[in-house]
Formats: sequence, C-alpha cells, structure tokens
Amino acid sequence: MAKEICEKLTLVMVAFVLLSVQGVATAAGRKNLTDLEIRKQLRRLNKPAIKIIKSEDGDIIDCVDIYKQPAFDHPSLKNHTIQMRPSIYSGKNMSSSKPLEQLWHKSGSCPQGTIPIQRTQKKHLLGAISLDASQLESAKVSQDEKNKGGAGIVNIWNIHVEPGEFSKASIFVGRRDNFDLIDAGWIVSRSMFGDDATRLYGFWGTTPDHLGCYNLKCPGFVQVSQKIALGTVFTPTSVYGGLQKVFDLKIFKDKATSNWWLVVEGESVGYWPSSLFKNMADHADYIQWGGQVLNTAPGGSHTSTQMGSGHFPNEGFRKAAFFDKCVYFYTDDIVGITPYNFKSKVSKPACYDVSDVSVLKGTPGVQFFYGGPGGPNCS
Repeated sequence: MAKEICEKLTLVMVAFVLLSVQGVATAAGRKNLTDLEIRKQLRRLNKPAIKIIKSEDGDIIDCVDIYKQPAFDHPSLKNHTIQMRPSIYSGKNMSSSKPLEQLWHKSGSCPQGTIPIQRTQKKHLLGAISLDASQLESAKVSQDEKNKGGAGIVNIWNIHVEPGEFSKASIFVGRRDNFDLIDAGWIVSRSMFGDDATRLYGFWGTTPDHLGCYNLKCPGFVQVSQKIALGTVFTPTSVYGGLQKVFDLKIFKDKATSNWWLVVEGESVGYWPSSLFKNMADHADYIQWGGQVLNTAPGGSHTSTQMGSGHFPNEGFRKAAFFDKCVYFYTDDIVGITPYNFKSKVSKPACYDVSDVSVLKGTPGVQFFYGGPGGPNCS
C-alpha cells in the first residue's frame, strides 16, 4: 500500500508542477483570462525590482531585495529569519566542471542583498498543460530508505519536446505515505516557458489541499543566492558524441534548522523551510533519480517527446544521458551513502529505458544511463 501511495504521489506531484505553476488552477482557466485579470496576476507574482536584467533569450530577471521575496507572503513565514547558509555544508562540488552557466549571466548580475527572480510574463500565464497521471512515463532508479536528502551529478541536454508536453531529469525526495515532497532538476517545456530551452527548476508540495508550487511562483522557497535563478536557461548543454555538460545537484535537511536546502554546483541556492511540511521535519523515506515525460499521445500515437538525450542507454557515454555519483544522506552530517537497495523502473522500455546500475568503486554512489526517443511506433 505504501509503495502504491508513493507512485501516485510522484505522478500527482508532476501534475501540480505544471497545473499550478502560476497559481491558476486549470489550463482552461488560463486561456480565458481577461487582460485585467492578467495584469492583476502579474502584479501579484512579480515583486518590485532593484535592478532589471534582460537576457538575450527574452527572459527578464528581476533583482529583488532578499527580504522582500515571494516566500514571505506565506502565512507561516511572516516572521521568518533567513538562514543565509547551511549550518554544516562545505560547498564542495561533486563534479569537476566549470561553474554553472545560465544564459542571463551574459547580460549582467544582481547586486549584493538581492536575489535573481525570473519575471513572470504574459506568455507564462497563457501557457498551460492539461494532464492526468496515466500520461506520465518514467525511467528511474529509486530507493525506499529513511533519508535526509540525496545528491547526484545530472547530465544536461536540450531535446525535442512536443507542444503541450514536458521532459525532465531530476532528483525527488519525499514520504511514501503522504504528499510531502521536493523535486529539482532540469526541464524542457514550451507550454510552460514559451520556448524549447533547458531550464533549472525546483518544486515542493505538502498535503492534497496544498501542493505547493514550482520555483518562486508562490510563497514557500526562500532564496539566498544572488547568482542562480530558478526557471532560467542552462547554457551550453551537452553535444551528441561531443562535450558533455553536467551539474551537481543536492537536496538535504539542515542539521540545525531542519530546513531542506537546494544546492546547485556547490552554490547554496536556498531552502524550503521545515514549517512548510507536515511530515518531513525529521526525514524523508523515499528518493529517486531519473527522467520523466508527459505523453499526451498526439494524433492517437505515442509522443515523439524525447527523454534524457533522446537516445537509448545502450549507446553509452557522450550519446546517452546519465546520472553519476548518486547518493543519499542517512544522517544530518550530509555524508553520501551508496543506495545498494536501489530499484530500477521503466514505464515503457521500447520508448525510454534505464541501463544496468553500476556501483562506483573508490567513492560512494551509483551511476546509470537512461532515456530514449519515444516516437509513434515505440509502444
């Protein structure tokens, strides 16, 4: 029973990632918004900016006073004291790659005391995805184990995604028996963002009546980084048969505050305060790494939306997408442990698949390849 709840939890989480991105309940509701309603939504979502940065991809980055960010509109965070950095994390990076590059960095930087927030624009409000859980397909590695979070190196790709769909790669941490959850990684979705770029995202949820939301689009996540903006574009991404791009992703519970931190390439981006969750104040008991696709079966056939690199795992390095050094944290000391009791699960192996999982030697963790091209004939 607990396993079934966990599977449903993952599916429901993704549905709400997309249906509650801007706080508008349904796709139909967004499409019927009047100009006045759109202006009201934009005023509510976008905080006053100390500095504005216009990215070459059309994104607008608002540098917002860290103490006036959206998080503090949440009722439980009215008198919240910002935790500026994790209590014990050293900031060491798991990968040997260069610092994370987001496209907006080419156009400027935010001043001290501010945080970068992707501005919500009209195109974001009008974009919408409708789905039910049966449309979601995954290729993942997971472990049912008490944990304080986990980490891994995520291979970054830009791939083909059909209109009205998405493809993502992420680390997911949650509870099997309820709706407390955190999910973060990269995603491609024209319907959500108005383009086909690969973007960083984070999501939280708790209870069926309050499933939280995506990035900073509703109060909850407290950002502290002035360098990394959730929802913005990764650049460059991996090249098939060539240079591979990755980022180091960690989600963990802070020993002193019980807040759940998001760390990307050694940069402490921010945290989900422990007060947001009903049952994750002490620990989670499920963790997964892998890819997921929304298949709306356009034209009655399986979607051509790709997962990972768009190629099957058996093509190997530089051709198939991978996760590397995947670990979970059993204690608050954030020491990575190899998930020996992992399980691999694939929805439709002819469309997307997962390779055998390799346990690393000389360092904790596992690695695997995943993904596939999808296509009308694969199922």
